[in-house]
Amino acid sequence: MRDKLLLSAAMLAATLSVPGTAAAGFVLDTGTPTGTGAPVVLDTAQFLAGEFAVTAGETITELSAFLTQGVGQPGDTFTFDIYSNTGFTSRPSSRPAPVFTATGTFTANGWNSTAVDLSTLSSGDYWLALQVASTTNTKGLDAPLESSTLTGTAPALAFAFAGSSGQYALSTSTPIGLEVTATTPVPLPASLWLLIGGIAGLGAFGRRSRR
Repeated sequence: MRDKLLLSAAMLAATLSVPGTAAAGFVLDTGTPTGTGAPVVLDTAQFLAGEFAVTAGETITELSAFLTQGVGQPGDTFTFDIYSNTGFTSRPSSRPAPVFTATGTFTANGWNSTAVDLSTLSSGDYWLALQVASTTNTKGLDAPLESSTLTGTAPALAFAFAGSSGQYALSTSTPIGLEVTATTPVPLPASLWLLIGGIAGLGAFGRRSRR
């Protein structure tokens, strides 16, 4: 009996030593653009953004934008900036700083992604903005349009663009391709806690029997 308890305890310890699993999914997914007409341009004169929501405890692991070359070239860089919804459309001088910034690199026509590790966001709405610091970074990348503002598995809550003034304005005419991937911790199943309780009970019973 004692050997069985020891074996069960060892198996339980091994189980608990394995890191908890996490479920991955999109908190923003506007789908691959299939709209018609000329794309909008991401350059120093125009920034682009989409709004999404997160829940506390989620960890953002990847940011993606669907871009084509335009007048730019592979290797051009831009920034993925995440802003809180509060004050996002204010003037640049009064808009709060982004809560997170990562560098994006244009590699080829299609989805261009950057791996990140962001777990500090509280529940609420945020904006993923594509911005360009200077023409040294990029001369301009094209962002093909979606067929509507409601496409994808996790449509954007809204879209926005900022012209040369740098002030964002809400827009229904600039639905671009954006993705934000996040993971959510998966709690230990109730059956595991029942197993823990059962082993603890057997251990206590064994000690009483020996006495």
